[in-house]
Amino acid sequence: AEIVINPSNLHRPAQEVPVAAVRKINPSFLPDAQYWVSTTDFKFADMPSAVIGFKDVTSPTNVRSAIAAFIPASGAGHTFPLLLPKPGTSHADYLHIAPLLLANLNSFACDFFLRQKLQTQHLTLFMLEQLPVIAPDRFEQSIGGTKIADFIRQHVLALTYTAHDMAPFARDMGYVHTIGPHKGEVKPPFVWNDEDRRTRLAALDALFIHLYGLGADDAAYILDTFPIVRDQDTKAFGRYRTKDDVLAKLALIEAGKLA
Repeated sequence: AEIVINPSNLHRPAQEVPVAAVRKINPSFLPDAQYWVSTTDFKFADMPSAVIGFKDVTSPTNVRSAIAAFIPASGAGHTFPLLLPKPGTSHADYLHIAPLLLANLNSFACDFFLRQKLQTQHLTLFMLEQLPVIAPDRFEQSIGGTKIADFIRQHVLALTYTAHDMAPFARDMGYVHTIGPHKGEVKPPFVWNDEDRRTRLAALDALFIHLYGLGADDAAYILDTFPIVRDQDTKAFGRYRTKDDVLAKLALIEAGKLA
């Protein structure tokens, strides 16, 4: 979404306006914000090329309760807390583990766990710290010859790097030309494609359901606790497509294939 200012609305001049997918296809597109922080007032050099932030304002009755994302190194307001690396952690080490954590936080399984705890309209830090997340060493295992960590990073990169402002992140993730006249240069952003994104998200959701030790019946139950997702799918596709896609991917994983 982006912000449009309506000065005639004295109590709430800043209004959220959804961004159409056709605009997201443009890799140069950036949403309009209400406020900006001057680069002279913030030490961006102390931050990795991209950091995880999460939406503080939420509810267990929203479409999703846990919404996290990578953003370029920048200042952020108090309702978008940033998960910064500990002092002494290199930027490379942070970006090695951060995509795994981001995918974990955005999974349906983790969101389901959060909804059992969430009693207010804020996802507080102490509540975030109580969430069960997958231990880092679990990502070093493989399924069907594919290393889990590599699989997640590949999809997180494709879902995140859809605009030029995330090019430094893509470079640090190793997404550069390795041969030819552009060797060493970062590759172009991934084209925003709703179908491709749906496929990647289903694969990640199925994987985390598996990593939490849950099966198809558990997955079906968890997905049925997200009625707005179900209703949106039914309206758009005539069925609960998200559930069908996740269960299909989970069946592949249980058969020993990560795809």
